[in-house]
Amino acid sequence: MRFRVVTYNLQRGIYYGSLRDHFLSCPELCQADVVAVQEALLPDGGENTLARLARDLGNDYRWTYRTVMAYPGKEYGNGFLFRSSMRPLDARVVQLPSVGRLDWVARVKTEGGRPDTKSAFAQVFTLGERRIRVTSVHLDFAGGVAHRVRQLEHLLKVLDGTGGTGPLAADILCGDFNTSGHYRSRRARRGVEHVLRHARNRGYAECSAEVAWTNDLFSSIDDADPARRLLKIGRALGLRYRQKLDHLLVKGVRAIRNTSAVMGPGQTHLHGSDHLPVAVELEL
Repeated sequence: MRFRVVTYNLQRGIYYGSLRDHFLSCPELCQADVVAVQEALLPDGGENTLARLARDLGNDYRWTYRTVMAYPGKEYGNGFLFRSSMRPLDARVVQLPSVGRLDWVARVKTEGGRPDTKSAFAQVFTLGERRIRVTSVHLDFAGGVAHRVRQLEHLLKVLDGTGGTGPLAADILCGDFNTSGHYRSRRARRGVEHVLRHARNRGYAECSAEVAWTNDLFSSIDDADPARRLLKIGRALGLRYRQKLDHLLVKGVRAIRNTSAVMGPGQTHLHGSDHLPVAVELEL
């Protein structure tokens, strides 16, 4: 049995029309069984990004959502968009350790100017008779590599003790790990390796190792971003700052196709988010 999963940071759902068009036209998205989402938007008095997508994509889609960050007039969260063939069972939110304070770089990039709350959302699905756990992760930009390791270690410890009822056919850990730094930088690559090694030590295999980068800092700018003026200057100058932030790791299952970052025909980016979706096809 084949199972397709995608991880996608929606950049707070700010460009919904573009996101909807991608889900309707990109085979990697519209053929996915589950899309693990970070930064879905829920505005006060408005509709959740995932609810809108499920409605606009047709009757075959369902969604679940949990809050991660709350601000005046809105909140952002992790969730799943999934086909009706996937039946959701157990769900758990894992609150991740927070940094005590922000350094100046983190303050420039953090809405509200204070440390964010971060969490992961683990959802168990059944596909036929098989139980599949998918965990949508959003680690912290602030705090550096050591803090991301602390968050991931905490998450893995919780997941080890919460398999739910019955054995898992597949255990998938994916999302925005915020492993920041230019993708060609040796230091950044060492940081990625240092973070992901802790998942590998618990039996997870990285499917997305061959994906070079998943984020272009200047490609899509949120007007609520405290650094928006600097980002707009960089974009006007034609700058690129590409990072490998998003990862897909699996346990108990193997990939049958190379994991890919989803791009439009002849494009290096999909408009609508500063992140690229990352897709994999697995054999259960």
